[in-house]
Amino acid sequence: MASEHSNRGAKRAREARANLGYTREGPLPDVLRAVEREGGAHAVVLELPEGVAGAYIAKPGRPLLFVNGRQALSRQRFTLAHEFGHHRMRHATVVDKQAAISGHLHDPSEVSANAFAAEFLTPRDAVTAWGGERVRGAVTLEDVILLAHEYGVSAQAARYALETARVLTDDRRRRQLDDEIAEDLHVDLAQRLGLRPLEDDLADVAGRLPRIPGALRSSALGDLLAGAIDAKALALRLGREPAEVAAMLTELRIDQLLPAVLAP
Repeated sequence: MASEHSNRGAKRAREARANLGYTREGPLPDVLRAVEREGGAHAVVLELPEGVAGAYIAKPGRPLLFVNGRQALSRQRFTLAHEFGHHRMRHATVVDKQAAISGHLHDPSEVSANAFAAEFLTPRDAVTAWGGERVRGAVTLEDVILLAHEYGVSAQAARYALETARVLTDDRRRRQLDDEIAEDLHVDLAQRLGLRPLEDDLADVAGRLPRIPGALRSSALGDLLAGAIDAKALALRLGREPAEVAAMLTELRIDQLLPAVLAP
């Protein structure tokens, strides 16, 4: 049964879709464009440290959403939507380990951000309609990966979406699908079906990291995030003492995202 926190996240996602001008009838055309152009946030895609999926930096006037560009594109889309959920729900700055994105943490803000991401990317109403048109009988692994490729999410996220939309209701079948996904059977099946990955802005920048948003390009912080300067050079650019700049970066949690750049 959904908790009050997951219900709150899903509700905020439906509101966000409506406020940004998107219906609940299908996938977002491009999640990166949605969060930046209409959503007013700024997405940074970097090679983050091992185990870090993303982050939300609640910077006044310039909210920053970080995504680990090392990960699969389906994970990147979910992480970006998750961090956007933190922003839309006015959560505090947070660095998200993979455990938070994968739903292994029970912190209310993480539960609601995950529910936001799921509903933002795979609206329940759309998945219910999709199932009514496409699924005949028991949900198959092929059904799962067809939905996953259409919406640009992982097979596991698609499986959860089918359950949330009540297209998948059989517990035994649910466990079997989870086992098949855990064994990577969906990967071979997708290849046999010749499914093409979703092409969007995240896919476009995958081979051209780091991705610095326009609002930060040519700025001191943008150059730091891009690895063009280190913390000492940042202090010189800002005309401030290194210790003061280090404290600022720690407050923003940048020290957890760029440990190599900030190392003495």
